[in-house]
Amino acid sequence: MKRILFVDDDASVLDALRNLLRKRRSEWDMVFAVGGHAALAELDKAATERAAFDVVVTDMRMPGMDGAELLKRVRDDFPGTARIVLSGHAERDAVVRALPVTHQFLNKPCDAVTLRSVVERTCNLQTLLQNEATRSVIGKLDRLPSPPATYLRLTEAMADPKVTSRSIAAIVEEDPAMTVKILQLVNSAYFGLAHAATSVGQAVTYLGLEVLRALTLSAHVFSTAEGTRICRAELDAIQRSSLATATIAKRMIKNRELANDAFTAGIIHDVGRIVIALALPEKHGEISECAAASSKPECSVEQDVLGVTHAEVGAYLLGVWGLPFSIVETTAFHHAPSGAANETPEVLAAVHLASAVVHAGAGGEPELDRAFLERVGLASEIDSWRAAAADYFARLGGAAPTRRAVNG
Repeated sequence: MKRILFVDDDASVLDALRNLLRKRRSEWDMVFAVGGHAALAELDKAATERAAFDVVVTDMRMPGMDGAELLKRVRDDFPGTARIVLSGHAERDAVVRALPVTHQFLNKPCDAVTLRSVVERTCNLQTLLQNEATRSVIGKLDRLPSPPATYLRLTEAMADPKVTSRSIAAIVEEDPAMTVKILQLVNSAYFGLAHAATSVGQAVTYLGLEVLRALTLSAHVFSTAEGTRICRAELDAIQRSSLATATIAKRMIKNRELANDAFTAGIIHDVGRIVIALALPEKHGEISECAAASSKPECSVEQDVLGVTHAEVGAYLLGVWGLPFSIVETTAFHHAPSGAANETPEVLAAVHLASAVVHAGAGGEPELDRAFLERVGLASEIDSWRAAAADYFARLGGAAPTRRAVNG
């Protein structure tokens, strides 16, 4: 059974939650704590009894210790626990403050269907990373670093009172870290979108410039690589190859909506590389050395060293952060699409092929999952898609953005 801790300063609210979720008692071991201090006591007790909580769901506004402060303690002391906050629409400043320590936001009051869906999805995603130590290290992450030049462009643009949403989107969508954080916030249940936002343009338009300005100026939400153990050259290499993959994948699809989805998925498909380099620097170094000294694929080396690959690590983080399933699925299976449920096979196929082409470089032979492409009826598109990639490389002067610096 999954263990869920619900926290609120009002006992009557907790009683209502207990009644609302009574049908889940056979699946969830639920504990209800009145206030942040009582919640920490329950967490300590659970750790002592080796019965850690899988998820904490807390109210935002609480006297003594609010939701943001509580979840910061949870992140630091119990990083393997997923963190969800309940907040009202009048509390957007509080949401910005809580963003670095929160995986998902729910609007308050929250209906039973939404609450169950978010908690179940969060629990299910934890099966992607069975290694508890790895999951705990990843759980400590509150943000991903962006290249300094990109971060500087964004802060300068946001300081301009005449800046447009389109200009901001153009900067954000070039960077995997910023794209992930924007999509995390806008796709949270807090904003109640009828349909998931799968492009940066949609997200920027919906959030509005004031919220984005608050996010940009908060060093706890976006950041540069300064102060982290990931080198600038490596981060730049990941950004270049991700942008190349996204651009090529978008050109492969004629449907405009799916093409935009492919661009977004392409930008962040390798976010797991950043996560491993940032959260597990020693293991990352070992992986780099082993991959450089052997002919084994990077994913194979990651599996040997970590027990998981960067694709699974990235998908886990994106899933817990609430990004649309199509993007999570593409991230998880971009190397081996045959294992996917194929909700959007065109997007997955485009990112798979684009990523393989970028890895192979201009003129190289990409390693493709042809069985998958045949099964979803897209094998006939391989030649035209490779032509689109060749055209992109030609525009760059014939050189592919290499990922060798990051063992891609």
